Amino acid sequence: MLEIGVLVFATLASLGYFCRTVARRLAPMLRAKERNLAFDRLPARLWTVFAEVMLQTRVIRERPAAGVLHALVMWGFFAFAWVSIEHFATGLGGFEPPASGHSWYSAFAGAWAVAVLAGIVGLSFRRFVLRPKALGEHLSLTSALVALLIVGLMVTYLADWRLLEAGSDAWKANWWLHTAALLGMLWLIPNSKHLHLVLGPVAIFFRGEVTSPMRALRDEDDDDFGMLAFADLSQKDVLDVNSCVECGRCTDSCPANLIGGSLDPKQIVLQLQRGLLAGGEVIAADAEAVASGEAWISEEDLYQCFTCGACEQACPVGIEHVGLKILDLRRGLVSEGRTSNDKLSDMFTTMERSPHNAWGASQQVRRKLLESAGLPIHEPETEWLLWLGCGCSYDPHGQQVVKAMQRILDSAGVSWGVLASETCCGEPARRAGNEYLYMELSERLVSEFRSKGVRKLVTCDPHCARMFDVDYRQSEDFAQLGIEVVHHSELLAKLVESLPMEPSASKVTFHDPCYLARGRGVVDEPREVLQAAGAEVVEMRHHAAQTFCCGAGGAQLYIADDSVELPGGRVNYKRFEEAQQTGADTIAVACPYCPIMLKDAAGQAGAEDVRVVDVAELVAEALPTPEPGPATVS
Repeated sequence: MLEIGVLVFATLASLGYFCRTVARRLAPMLRAKERNLAFDRLPARLWTVFAEVMLQTRVIRERPAAGVLHALVMWGFFAFAWVSIEHFATGLGGFEPPASGHSWYSAFAGAWAVAVLAGIVGLSFRRFVLRPKALGEHLSLTSALVALLIVGLMVTYLADWRLLEAGSDAWKANWWLHTAALLGMLWLIPNSKHLHLVLGPVAIFFRGEVTSPMRALRDEDDDDFGMLAFADLSQKDVLDVNSCVECGRCTDSCPANLIGGSLDPKQIVLQLQRGLLAGGEVIAADAEAVASGEAWISEEDLYQCFTCGACEQACPVGIEHVGLKILDLRRGLVSEGRTSNDKLSDMFTTMERSPHNAWGASQQVRRKLLESAGLPIHEPETEWLLWLGCGCSYDPHGQQVVKAMQRILDSAGVSWGVLASETCCGEPARRAGNEYLYMELSERLVSEFRSKGVRKLVTCDPHCARMFDVDYRQSEDFAQLGIEVVHHSELLAKLVESLPMEPSASKVTFHDPCYLARGRGVVDEPREVLQAAGAEVVEMRHHAAQTFCCGAGGAQLYIADDSVELPGGRVNYKRFEEAQQTGADTIAVACPYCPIMLKDAAGQAGAEDVRVVDVAELVAEALPTPEPGPATVS
């Protein structure tokens, strides 16, 4: 009876400590003002948890070798669930071995014990001998202890299964060692990165389908000006920072970090975790304030982010770094006037002045395009509004894309038109943190859309598509309009079958824009369009949802300091090198920012002969040349 009492006491004490510690770490969720845990798409969310937790699909996909080792350990613990229940039942039953001896399940678990040992030894070798940079420079004591406990669990099980006589003193001693290892996990897990074993599946369940959006600000009376203090963390933020497995996959995927920048998505999350646990107040400030301990994350790091979403795509536990954290922190800094980036201030000043675009270009440039191309003006009875956006209004190549769309839409017999004048949708301002400027611009556009009776909107800019389809829908005024928003590649995929194309064979590689592939989840449609135009699509190393940024997103096209040379070169140079490696003579794009960056890289590489064209241009090239009309005599 004494042994049973000791077992009950130790088990309850361990469970109590575990629950109390986890509750303490998650307590800020109860106080969070932003309650953003969504339960929509329930079947899809449950399937994602099954695929990524039970099947370990994301873990294996991102790092196959380490992923398989991790999967062996994870699957082994699933197999050992029943073994652990039987183990405690034996102790509570007076340490009487099962009368039937070992079952078939014992052998099944024994095989998994060997697999788990192989997995944990391989992971430990990688962690403590190979020591990849992504895992951090410092050795983790808790990681070592958890690894030892896992080894102890497997060895004691194998000894019980094959070596020890049931009921003997050695058998009982081995039973207690196994129990100590099990209960020891309850003391270590809540104080280490291994808490992801509990919280990771929950964070995955609540993760969005695409790159996380910026949240809608609460009522102005609630003093909500973006994320400033740890008290501003949302429920999902608190869940995320406590779920981090510290694997560094986010940092390995971050283009800003890969070129030698100081931005480290893993450290962004860990600094939020450390500050939250330490009872910190201010989250972000300048580097000097961080160095003095007054804040935890530097402004410099936040403004290196391209907002490409690669970190979120790579994360195996559903952490959302971009919209919910990095961009909300930018917004908090701007609202408090705590930014010191001169180029950022210049961009805001440019956008605040007429004609309200980050290019500082005159509306006359756009008007000349409308006149020279004879673009139709949208009327209330028009089906589609072709939204040009700043890139297609003011950039010469963007204007060529508009003319290509004109040919395609007219050939397909689509009812379409453009606005007589446009102001910026506010995307650069909001991504850079100026919420007030974004709201001012968006209110103008919503009023314009209402007056023009806009029902369907198509744009060649995935940044604009994301703004209208996600950010603008946070406004009730826009949501009530019920406007359908699509990227031009999505519309083209529906139109190509009805177009009288004359495909010509060409070898093309497609650069997936981050805001299209990860920000919108569109990867198949552009390829379908290219193939319909006769292209042989050859893929770059990073493609589809695993695409690599061109370097223009997150307002970097306007605020990046080109005078600073980082040791890893520039992001657009790296992307262009990948494109060259495919052997394709044409790079297809689907965003007005991407050709600016890729053409710059082509010039730097002395490869101006490589074509960089939009998917719409390739479709327009495949259309038969219109016959000239009959000559008229005046």
